Amino acid sequence: MVQAALLVPWRRRKDFALALPVPLALIAGLYLSWYLAENWMRQIAGWPLFFVYWGLFGLFFTLFAVTCHRLVLLQSRPLGRIALPRWSWRESWFFLRLVGVWGIYLAVWWLCLLLGANAWPRAAGDVSEWLKAIETAGKVPALYVIARLSLVFPATAIDRPASFRWAWRASRGNGWRLVVVVTVLPWLVGLLFGLLYREDPTMAETVLLTVAGTALFAFEIAALSVAYRELTRDDPEQAQQ
Repeated sequence: MVQAALLVPWRRRKDFALALPVPLALIAGLYLSWYLAENWMRQIAGWPLFFVYWGLFGLFFTLFAVTCHRLVLLQSRPLGRIALPRWSWRESWFFLRLVGVWGIYLAVWWLCLLLGANAWPRAAGDVSEWLKAIETAGKVPALYVIARLSLVFPATAIDRPASFRWAWRASRGNGWRLVVVVTVLPWLVGLLFGLLYREDPTMAETVLLTVAGTALFAFEIAALSVAYRELTRDDPEQAQQ
């Protein structure tokens, strides 16, 4: 699955290069704007700025991810020139489900955090000393849940009927494999790519690494596309229409 995810973007690199420049530039530009305005941002930091930043990221990522899923699953091809992304009901549903999945992640994580803190034996000492460990442990079931729900994204991108209930049913027995695809693989890619960064990079290095790091999203999204294709191969609801 991982091998296929790496091969698909490479074999179709020309199609990816024509289809993704605009959403890639939007995401990379957002990253760079945040990085370059870091000192100014500290002065106005707060919830409004948080929602603006992540809202824009969600919109730009939606354009990027939908395009990637369609390239992998539908074998769609740009018309020989750089494609300008369009926003339709497909992208709107994708974005809403993206918000929904992360809302579910936060809800499950908070629930696990509360249960862990309340169940902590008083004889073991002050729970605040172990809060970091409890927070980390609480993320495991939360990541498991969103990994199983993540099948809604490729399905939505190619206009197939999808819901969180369907995704949970379709991923039965493959939850931990999807955890590897959705969480472990991006973490490893980010960890390895992070080794390229150094202190006080030049502007050219910052721009280059930001663009290259953003482009790696294509491999991670392709991995989810391949997983979706394998897990829904015999699902009549997801058959080509």
